[in-house]
Amino acid sequence: MTETNDQLNKAKALIKNLYNSTSNTRLQDPLFKAYKRLDEGADIDDLTARAASAVNYIRITYKLTLTPQQEEWWRELRDMGSAAIMYHDPKNNLLDISEM
Repeated sequence: MTETNDQLNKAKALIKNLYNSTSNTRLQDPLFKAYKRLDEGADIDDLTARAASAVNYIRITYKLTLTPQQEEWWRELRDMGSAAIMYHDPKNNLLDISEM
């Protein structure tokens, strides 16, 4: 149980750091949804993969550049997630992280 709490706290901290490090609402929206869903008890592996995928999709689509610190947080978030979920959708279209 402690390991799950540690993972949850780490995921929430990474999402919060990414959210607070940008004023870009395109990035903030899925991060806010992800944080809220974690509070509601969503699966950590699933949600971290979806949040990392959404951030990646947005930065590629809108040609955004992350700072080195944001890149580090994003990579940590991505690495926490399930690779099967991260690469399941060939379009990488996981912006609606509220979908089940």
